[in-house]
Amino acid sequence: MQISRNHRTNQTFLQIKPGLFLSAILIVLLAMGGCVQPKHTAVDSAQRMLPMVNNPHLPEVIIALINQSDEQYFKHDLSAALATLERAVRIDPRLPEVWSRMAQVYLDQGKLEQARQHAKRSNSVLKNNMALKDFNDNIISGKPMESSN
Repeated sequence: MQISRNHRTNQTFLQIKPGLFLSAILIVLLAMGGCVQPKHTAVDSAQRMLPMVNNPHLPEVIIALINQSDEQYFKHDLSAALATLERAVRIDPRLPEVWSRMAQVYLDQGKLEQARQHAKRSNSVLKNNMALKDFNDNIISGKPMESSN
């Protein structure tokens, strides 16, 4: 890095070689990337919530209810999150994503048996989503959850 002084205007300019400048920008961007957390990922229980599964067949009303329950869950309002998910199940009981989320909420409430029952129910209606099956199987077996992202 080299500092030069413009004698006409008495201003100081910082001159950086182009390669060094790009390296500095890259380092800053990489450092900032570590500060950004993707939605629905982290270490504590609120970050173990399942991300929205790529299911093009989810009705809009179910997506809205899942999003609402996720917001409640992240605010640690587990009772409200569970009530919202129960509404989604009443609309369509064949959606494994909803049953898995309910299992997660029960697990966070310390209700392991109910969590296991809901994870098993999710597996019973699950088709081809191995990540969701692994998530459910971890609840059923009592293994600790790992971040999915």
